[in-house]
Amino acid sequence: MNKNKPDRPALLRAIEGLAAYPAMLLPTAEGGFEVIFPNLPRAKAYGADRDVALANGVEALTAELGLAVAAGETPPRPSEPALLVADDDEPAGAELLLLSPDKQALRRRLGLVKGEGPLDLGLGRLGRGK
Repeated sequence: MNKNKPDRPALLRAIEGLAAYPAMLLPTAEGGFEVIFPNLPRAKAYGADRDVALANGVEALTAELGLAVAAGETPPRPSEPALLVADDDEPAGAELLLLSPDKQALRRRLGLVKGEGPLDLGLGRLGRGK
């Protein structure tokens, strides 16, 4: 892992090189859905319905990968979905999906879009205090 702060061209190359990651969409006992990423254990998302959970999953994936890219680190490679093995305790209705990071949002967050400065990568739309 490279710990040097990347320059603008390196950031843009890193963002463009980001791939889709496998994600598990899991129904919860309380209702709604949880999204987890086998390759990124810190990235998790929730939603009251499937669409909201998936949108929040994309945001969580984008933020997690953005933290690595901004730090000059190489994110872990995504697993091949066909090689992932289901857990015995997965709830009925669990789905394995591929989610792609929002590269345009990541460019904005890192201040790589003209006229916009860097934003706080850790908050997302759910963590704003206003």
